[in-house]
Amino acid sequence: MNGLLQRYDSLSARLRAMHVEHMELIHLIQKESEENKNDPREIGALRELNFNLNLNKERLKELEFEMPHLLKRHKLQWNAILAAETTIGILVLSMFEIGFHAITHIDWMQMVAMFTLMAGALVFFICIMITAFEFAFSPKSVVFEVQHGLKLSQ
Repeated sequence: MNGLLQRYDSLSARLRAMHVEHMELIHLIQKESEENKNDPREIGALRELNFNLNLNKERLKELEFEMPHLLKRHKLQWNAILAAETTIGILVLSMFEIGFHAITHIDWMQMVAMFTLMAGALVFFICIMITAFEFAFSPKSVVFEVQHGLKLSQ
């Protein structure tokens, strides 16, 4: 459970940082575009401004590609945590049912406890599958960012 929470927290922090960078880049691009239109500069300074503007636009494209993917991963992690918490609740309930059956010896309570235990195992299996799915696709954004950066340098 702690591992799921740490991954979720790490991804949340990364998304917040990317959102701040996204907003700053939008503001910077708008500001540079206005300066480029209103301020006639010498050619060398204009080229440097256009180069910086293009780099900022490329980074903005990267962020706009990565953020939806990371939001999907964020949602998957949230669902995995919710499934894990639900599993804990169901398994604790089954323990109470087993204890109640041990005290009262009601026959049908044994089946209820077994059903509850199996439901808890099923929800736990779902948690594992969600986590595995999210983990399998987690390198996608890092690979994209690095490959995109390598293409820019060529």
